[in-house]
Amino acid sequence: MLLKRNSKIWNVLFYKAIGSMLILGALAACKSKTVATDSNAEILKSEEVFFSSVLNQTFRFNTLSARLKLDIQLPDKNVSARAHLKMIHNDRISLSIQPMLGVEMFRMELTKDSVKLLDRMNGCFMTESYERMQGETKIAFNFYNLQSLFTNNIFLPGENEVAVHHFRQFRMTTNRRTALLKTKDDAGWLYTFLADNNEKLLSTTICDPDETSLFTWDYSDFKQVAKQRFPFQMKAGLRSDNTKPRVIKLAFSKPEVDMPVKTEFKIPSGYKRITFSQIIQSLEKL
Repeated sequence: MLLKRNSKIWNVLFYKAIGSMLILGALAACKSKTVATDSNAEILKSEEVFFSSVLNQTFRFNTLSARLKLDIQLPDKNVSARAHLKMIHNDRISLSIQPMLGVEMFRMELTKDSVKLLDRMNGCFMTESYERMQGETKIAFNFYNLQSLFTNNIFLPGENEVAVHHFRQFRMTTNRRTALLKTKDDAGWLYTFLADNNEKLLSTTICDPDETSLFTWDYSDFKQVAKQRFPFQMKAGLRSDNTKPRVIKLAFSKPEVDMPVKTEFKIPSGYKRITFSQIIQSLEKL
């Protein structure tokens, strides 16, 4: 009975967390926070040179694999879980979530053209294209943008890559030891990237045109991985007017780069297909 009750709780929390992250449905006004840096050196480079230096810090990989500890903080519940993240550059992101007893209960796979969810607890699955989801959310997000969030890189909304010649599409302001790089998508959503004086990306913020919803992805605890800087702590935050924040903390354990990885998304027979719209409807009821 306890296992069944906990399963129901996890089902609610999972759809609240993942569903909210996919639709960016929460937090108050669009304000970037100040983050302390390790050095007292001021930013003296020109804006274009600084932008180029940030791009040179792009985390490069063919494959990335890591164990994660997830701490999910929602208005009515806090829950922790283990997860296994596998990424193949410019191809797919696979996240296996194991809330209890080391048994996989949820699997999420992001590819270049679709988002897939597998709910083993309730025997159902979802497969949706980004185009269809954008029809629900009005956000110009794509696989390459999500890949950048997981690997501490800046991005252009809806684009596959960022190069030095894209500098003119960003507006940059500096505050002695930090710099803000801002850009907008066609729907008016504002994307703000905060970097420190070492050209290290500290956070990504996405805000809707009415400044009623805010999504943040923060990076900290940087360590060397394959001779590159990588944040072992990430925090995704979601807030909106009149709602309490939703936070998912990701703690990385021994990430491995360019090692063979195998991903699969097999749908067991008898599983019921659900839609992204149904997830949104369930969230509204919750």
